[in-house]
Amino acid sequence: MGSLRLLVGGATLLAVAARGGRTAWGPWRLGSTIVGAVGVAVFQLCYFLAVDRTGVAVGTVATIGSGPVLGGLLAAVLDRRAPSRAWLLGTGVSVAGVALLGLAGRSTAADPVGIVLAVCAGLGWAVFATVGKRQIDAGHDSTASMAAMFCGGALLLAPLLATHSPGWVADGGGWWIALYLGVVTVGVAYTLYGFALRHLHAPTVITLTLLEPITAAVLGAVVVHEGIRAAGWVGIGLVLVGLVITAGGATGDPARGLH
Repeated sequence: MGSLRLLVGGATLLAVAARGGRTAWGPWRLGSTIVGAVGVAVFQLCYFLAVDRTGVAVGTVATIGSGPVLGGLLAAVLDRRAPSRAWLLGTGVSVAGVALLGLAGRSTAADPVGIVLAVCAGLGWAVFATVGKRQIDAGHDSTASMAAMFCGGALLLAPLLATHSPGWVADGGGWWIALYLGVVTVGVAYTLYGFALRHLHAPTVITLTLLEPITAAVLGAVVVHEGIRAAGWVGIGLVLVGLVITAGGATGDPARGLH
Protein backbone atom coordinates (compact mmCIF):
# COMPACT_ATOMS: atom_id res chain seq x y z
CA MET A 1 0.00 0.00 0.00
CA GLY A 2 2.71 2.46 1.00
CA SER A 3 4.90 1.63 -1.99
CA LEU A 4 2.05 2.07 -4.47
CA ARG A 5 0.98 5.30 -2.77
CA LEU A 6 4.46 6.76 -3.21
CA LEU A 7 4.69 5.57 -6.82
CA VAL A 8 1.45 7.29 -7.84
CA GLY A 9 2.06 10.31 -5.61
CA GLY A 10 5.64 10.84 -6.79
CA ALA A 11 4.51 10.71 -10.42
CA THR A 12 1.78 13.25 -9.64
CA LEU A 13 4.22 15.67 -8.00
CA LEU A 14 6.62 15.23 -10.92
CA ALA A 15 3.82 16.05 -13.38
CA VAL A 16 2.86 19.17 -11.43
CA ALA A 17 6.49 20.34 -11.33
CA ALA A 18 6.98 19.63 -15.06
CA ARG A 19 3.77 21.45 -15.95
CA GLY A 20 5.23 24.60 -14.43
CA GLY A 21 8.43 24.14 -16.43
CA ARG A 22 10.42 23.13 -13.36
CA THR A 23 12.85 20.25 -13.09
CA ALA A 24 12.84 17.95 -10.08
CA TRP A 25 16.37 16.65 -10.61
CA GLY A 26 19.75 18.31 -10.46
CA PRO A 27 23.28 17.52 -9.29
CA TRP A 28 23.24 20.64 -7.12
CA ARG A 29 20.95 18.90 -4.63
CA LEU A 30 21.56 15.22 -5.24
CA GLY A 31 22.97 14.54 -1.77
CA SER A 32 20.21 16.27 0.17
CA THR A 33 17.55 14.78 -2.12
CA ILE A 34 18.83 11.26 -1.33
CA VAL A 35 18.61 12.05 2.39
CA GLY A 36 15.06 13.38 1.90
CA ALA A 37 14.08 10.33 -0.17
CA VAL A 38 15.30 8.04 2.62
CA GLY A 39 13.22 10.09 5.05
CA VAL A 40 10.13 9.67 2.86
CA ALA A 41 10.69 5.91 2.55
CA VAL A 42 11.30 5.49 6.31
CA PHE A 43 8.19 7.52 7.13
CA GLN A 44 5.98 5.51 4.82
CA LEU A 45 7.33 2.06 5.66
CA CYS A 46 7.62 2.49 9.43
CA TYR A 47 4.20 4.11 9.74
CA PHE A 48 2.37 1.21 8.10
CA LEU A 49 4.42 -1.32 10.09
CA ALA A 50 3.69 0.58 13.32
CA VAL A 51 -0.05 0.69 12.66
CA ASP A 52 -0.02 -3.04 11.90
CA ARG A 53 1.56 -3.79 15.30
CA THR A 54 -0.05 -1.17 17.55
CA GLY A 55 -3.34 -0.34 15.87
CA VAL A 56 -4.37 2.85 14.12
CA ALA A 57 -4.91 5.06 17.20
CA VAL A 58 -1.66 4.35 19.04
CA GLY A 59 0.46 4.18 15.86
CA THR A 60 -0.89 7.45 14.53
CA VAL A 61 -0.61 9.29 17.85
CA ALA A 62 3.00 8.12 18.34
CA THR A 63 3.94 9.15 14.79
CA ILE A 64 2.15 12.49 14.72
CA GLY A 65 3.17 13.27 18.28
CA SER A 66 6.87 12.54 17.76
CA GLY A 67 7.18 14.25 14.35
CA PRO A 68 6.97 17.88 15.56
CA VAL A 69 9.27 17.23 18.52
CA LEU A 70 11.92 15.55 16.37
CA GLY A 71 11.53 18.23 13.69
CA GLY A 72 12.18 20.95 16.25
CA LEU A 73 15.21 19.15 17.67
CA LEU A 74 16.62 18.54 14.20
CA ALA A 75 16.21 22.19 13.24
CA ALA A 76 17.77 23.32 16.52
CA VAL A 77 20.83 21.14 15.90
CA LEU A 78 21.26 22.18 12.26
CA ASP A 79 20.62 25.89 12.90
CA ARG A 80 22.42 25.89 16.26
CA ARG A 81 19.56 27.80 17.83
CA ALA A 82 17.18 26.75 20.60
CA PRO A 83 13.47 26.46 19.73
CA SER A 84 11.36 29.49 20.67
CA ARG A 85 9.21 29.43 23.78
CA ALA A 86 6.07 29.86 21.63
CA TRP A 87 6.97 26.79 19.58
CA LEU A 88 7.78 24.72 22.68
CA LEU A 89 4.55 25.69 24.43
CA GLY A 90 2.33 25.36 21.36
CA THR A 91 3.80 22.04 20.31
CA GLY A 92 3.57 20.63 23.84
CA VAL A 93 -0.10 21.60 24.18
CA SER A 94 -0.95 20.27 20.71
CA VAL A 95 0.84 16.94 21.23
CA ALA A 96 -1.03 16.50 24.54
CA GLY A 97 -4.28 17.21 22.71
CA VAL A 98 -3.47 14.66 19.99
CA ALA A 99 -2.72 12.03 22.64
CA LEU A 100 -5.99 12.76 24.42
CA LEU A 101 -7.96 12.69 21.18
CA GLY A 102 -6.40 9.46 19.93
CA LEU A 103 -6.18 7.49 23.15
CA ALA A 104 -9.15 8.64 25.23
CA GLY A 105 -11.26 5.67 26.19
CA ARG A 106 -8.90 3.18 24.55
CA SER A 107 -6.43 0.65 25.87
CA THR A 108 -2.97 2.20 25.96
CA ALA A 109 -1.21 -1.18 25.91
CA ALA A 110 0.84 -1.40 22.76
CA ASP A 111 3.66 -3.38 21.23
CA PRO A 112 6.96 -1.66 22.18
CA VAL A 113 8.44 -2.46 18.76
CA GLY A 114 5.43 -0.80 17.17
CA ILE A 115 6.01 2.35 19.23
CA VAL A 116 9.67 2.44 18.15
CA LEU A 117 8.59 2.06 14.52
CA ALA A 118 6.10 4.93 14.93
CA VAL A 119 8.83 7.18 16.35
CA CYS A 120 11.07 6.19 13.41
CA ALA A 121 8.23 7.22 11.10
CA GLY A 122 8.08 10.58 12.89
CA LEU A 123 11.83 10.97 12.40
CA GLY A 124 11.50 10.22 8.68
CA TRP A 125 8.78 12.86 8.45
CA ALA A 126 10.99 15.41 10.24
CA VAL A 127 13.94 14.60 7.97
CA PHE A 128 12.21 15.09 4.62
CA ALA A 129 10.41 18.23 5.84
CA THR A 130 13.72 19.72 7.00
CA VAL A 131 15.47 18.81 3.74
CA GLY A 132 12.63 20.33 1.72
CA LYS A 133 12.76 23.55 3.74
CA ARG A 134 16.53 23.92 3.31
CA GLN A 135 16.26 23.33 -0.45
CA ILE A 136 13.48 25.89 -0.75
CA ASP A 137 15.48 28.43 1.28
CA ALA A 138 18.35 27.84 -1.17
CA GLY A 139 16.08 29.05 -3.98
CA HIS A 140 14.73 25.77 -5.37
CA ASP A 141 11.09 25.24 -6.31
CA SER A 142 9.00 23.65 -3.55
CA THR A 143 7.02 21.29 -5.79
CA ALA A 144 10.13 20.13 -7.63
CA SER A 145 11.83 19.48 -4.29
CA MET A 146 8.88 17.40 -3.05
CA ALA A 147 8.70 15.55 -6.38
CA ALA A 148 12.37 14.58 -6.25
CA MET A 149 12.16 13.26 -2.68
CA PHE A 150 8.90 11.36 -3.16
CA CYS A 151 10.02 9.83 -6.46
CA GLY A 152 13.23 8.78 -4.72
CA GLY A 153 11.23 7.27 -1.87
CA ALA A 154 9.06 5.41 -4.39
CA LEU A 155 12.17 3.91 -5.99
CA LEU A 156 13.49 2.79 -2.60
CA LEU A 157 10.23 1.00 -1.76
CA ALA A 158 9.54 -0.30 -5.29
CA PRO A 159 10.99 -3.79 -4.51
CA LEU A 160 8.06 -4.30 -2.13
CA LEU A 161 5.74 -4.41 -5.16
CA ALA A 162 7.58 -7.54 -6.30
CA THR A 163 7.33 -9.27 -2.92
CA HIS A 164 3.69 -8.50 -2.10
CA SER A 165 0.71 -9.26 -4.32
CA PRO A 166 -0.94 -6.06 -5.62
CA GLY A 167 -4.04 -8.04 -6.60
CA TRP A 168 -6.29 -5.86 -4.42
CA VAL A 169 -5.78 -3.00 -6.90
CA ALA A 170 -7.64 -4.89 -9.62
CA ASP A 171 -10.52 -5.89 -7.33
CA GLY A 172 -13.57 -3.66 -7.11
CA GLY A 173 -12.60 -0.07 -6.37
CA GLY A 174 -8.92 -0.84 -5.79
CA TRP A 175 -7.77 1.39 -8.63
CA TRP A 176 -9.76 4.32 -7.27
CA ILE A 177 -8.31 3.80 -3.80
CA ALA A 178 -4.76 3.69 -5.19
CA LEU A 179 -5.34 6.82 -7.27
CA TYR A 180 -6.89 8.69 -4.36
CA LEU A 181 -4.07 7.77 -1.98
CA GLY A 182 -1.42 8.78 -4.54
CA VAL A 183 -2.95 11.81 -6.25
CA VAL A 184 -4.80 13.44 -3.34
CA THR A 185 -2.98 12.41 -0.16
CA VAL A 186 0.49 12.79 -1.74
CA GLY A 187 0.31 14.79 -4.96
CA VAL A 188 -2.12 17.52 -3.87
CA ALA A 189 -1.25 17.42 -0.17
CA TYR A 190 2.51 17.73 -0.57
CA THR A 191 2.25 20.38 -3.27
CA LEU A 192 0.46 22.46 -0.63
CA TYR A 193 2.93 21.29 2.03
CA GLY A 194 5.77 22.61 -0.11
CA PHE A 195 4.00 25.96 -0.45
CA ALA A 196 3.77 26.15 3.35
CA LEU A 197 7.49 25.44 3.69
CA ARG A 198 8.21 28.48 1.51
CA HIS A 199 6.91 30.79 4.23
CA LEU A 200 7.27 28.97 7.56
CA HIS A 201 10.01 27.17 9.45
CA ALA A 202 9.89 23.37 9.08
CA PRO A 203 9.08 22.67 12.77
CA THR A 204 6.17 25.12 12.57
CA VAL A 205 4.77 23.44 9.44
CA ILE A 206 5.10 20.00 11.05
CA THR A 207 3.30 21.21 14.17
CA LEU A 208 0.48 22.79 12.14
CA THR A 209 -0.19 19.42 10.49
CA LEU A 210 -1.43 18.24 13.89
CA LEU A 211 -4.78 19.36 12.48
CA GLU A 212 -4.78 15.98 10.71
CA PRO A 213 -6.14 13.90 13.62
CA ILE A 214 -8.87 16.51 14.21
CA THR A 215 -9.93 16.16 10.58
CA ALA A 216 -9.92 12.37 10.91
CA ALA A 217 -11.97 12.46 14.13
CA VAL A 218 -14.59 14.84 12.73
CA LEU A 219 -14.90 12.91 9.45
CA GLY A 220 -15.18 9.70 11.44
CA ALA A 221 -18.05 11.16 13.46
CA VAL A 222 -19.88 12.62 10.45
CA VAL A 223 -19.24 9.95 7.78
CA VAL A 224 -19.07 6.64 9.66
CA HIS A 225 -20.83 7.78 12.84
CA GLU A 226 -17.95 7.13 15.23
CA GLY A 227 -18.64 9.01 18.44
CA ILE A 228 -16.16 11.47 19.92
CA ARG A 229 -15.93 11.19 23.71
CA ALA A 230 -15.88 14.24 25.95
CA ALA A 231 -12.14 13.77 26.47
CA GLY A 232 -11.74 13.74 22.69
CA TRP A 233 -13.39 17.15 22.37
CA VAL A 234 -11.05 18.46 25.08
CA GLY A 235 -8.16 17.06 23.03
CA ILE A 236 -9.42 18.86 19.92
CA GLY A 237 -9.57 22.09 21.90
CA LEU A 238 -6.01 21.63 23.16
CA VAL A 239 -4.72 21.00 19.62
CA LEU A 240 -6.39 24.17 18.34
CA VAL A 241 -5.04 26.25 21.24
CA GLY A 242 -1.54 24.86 20.68
CA LEU A 243 -1.70 25.62 16.97
CA VAL A 244 -2.79 29.20 17.63
CA ILE A 245 0.17 29.64 19.99
CA THR A 246 2.60 28.10 17.46
CA ALA A 247 1.23 30.06 14.49
CA GLY A 248 1.29 33.30 16.49
CA GLY A 249 4.91 32.76 17.44
CA ALA A 250 5.88 32.00 13.84
CA THR A 251 4.07 35.09 12.53
CA GLY A 252 5.61 37.44 15.05
CA ASP A 253 9.12 36.01 14.99
CA PRO A 254 11.45 36.98 12.13
CA ALA A 255 13.21 33.65 12.61
CA ARG A 256 9.99 31.85 11.73
CA GLY A 257 9.56 29.89 14.92
CA LEU A 258 13.15 29.77 16.20
CA HIS A 259 15.17 32.36 18.12
